[in-house]
Amino acid sequence: MHDERTAPKRIRVTGLQEAQLPALVALEQACTATHREAGPGVSEIEARTLADLAALTRRHDVRVAEADDEVAGYLAWRDEAPGVAVLEELAVHPDHQRGGIGTRLLAELQDRARELGMEQVVVRSREKASWAQTFYEKKGFQPLGEGAPAKVRAWWSEQEASGSPPARAGEVILWAAIPPQRPEALDEGDGGDERSES
Repeated sequence: MHDERTAPKRIRVTGLQEAQLPALVALEQACTATHREAGPGVSEIEARTLADLAALTRRHDVRVAEADDEVAGYLAWRDEAPGVAVLEELAVHPDHQRGGIGTRLLAELQDRARELGMEQVVVRSREKASWAQTFYEKKGFQPLGEGAPAKVRAWWSEQEASGSPPARAGEVILWAAIPPQRPEALDEGDGGDERSES
């Protein structure tokens, strides 16, 4: 099947705004429907409600991507000891996938985490969500193991010591280095939250 989607002309990333919540609820429902079609291992994922999405802001930096002024995706992340960025959620509406939205949101996380002095990001991903695994691998993520940096291994140890398992059944922990700031980003000046992606 040939996918004739066109990339958006403009991707704008902002902090979560109250007016975006209804569109995010619809996005959650569309993504959950996609997971259910994937079968066992990912089908039990529940869509976040409006209250769940609003509550994310208590412990997470929530960023929303709009593609040509339409809510297209969001991410939620937080800083955990000893200074690792933890990606809690990265979701892109099925109608906007493969248009650069996930890449733009991940770049936003990396920029903000880098500003705070973090060098690695970790994410829990469903083993059976092959599309997510492929996306993360393309972005340089790899399974947590012996070769992981000291801070990532320390984060894992702290999670285990706290009594809450770092990964639930059917999940894998992936990590990636946060790349240094792109030279062209240094020249962009104060561009605000609006950036285009072609």
